[in-house]
Amino acid sequence: MTKPPTAARANPKGAAAMIGAVTVPLMASSAALVLANLVPLGGVLLGYWSVYEIVLLFWAENIVIGVMVLLRMGSLMVLKRLWPMALVMGFFTLHYGLFTFVHGQFVVGMLGPTGQELGGALAFLLAPDGLRWAMLALLASHLFSLVVNYLGQGEWRQADAISLMKQPYPRIIVLHLVIILGGAVTMALGSPSALLALLVVLKLVLDLRAHRAEHSAAQAPAA
Repeated sequence: MTKPPTAARANPKGAAAMIGAVTVPLMASSAALVLANLVPLGGVLLGYWSVYEIVLLFWAENIVIGVMVLLRMGSLMVLKRLWPMALVMGFFTLHYGLFTFVHGQFVVGMLGPTGQELGGALAFLLAPDGLRWAMLALLASHLFSLVVNYLGQGEWRQADAISLMKQPYPRIIVLHLVIILGGAVTMALGSPSALLALLVVLKLVLDLRAHRAEHSAAQAPAA
């Protein structure tokens, strides 16, 4: 007695289309992430950026990630009409904001110039001759992923407020432990460009793996 054909066997073209629908947007957002991280890598290889500037940029990416979480929550609230989620968004803003503030103070105090405060570091991030363009590249990468994966691929259908609120913390903690410790070692060794470039590449690899794992898991139920 033969087994009945599965949906994939009965319609291989449909199965291929389903796989492509999940894979292609994820590949596109992964490529955008790589391109955005090539900006600081180029700055390091050309000798323009120091360890502190690299770590400061990657800390500022935490702010971008927090804004993306709020946009996801807001989209979910509107699309599913879950208006009480506004309270969760407010709690996340306070909790994540405090976490990011303390983290920023640590980065500036540990790696920054003597006497510089977090306000001065933020001004440097936004200055035309500072890290503005690298920040915009990272922002564009995260916005692209939001539109293509979260909205376009329907990840919002499986999302909920609590999981969205918890989502950024593991990624940020692991990533920045590596970056800060690596930055401290690099400074102690005299900030050689090769080692600093290796730190940027390591960050990219960890970030890319986390990005692929996050969105693959989110898109699997929809598929």
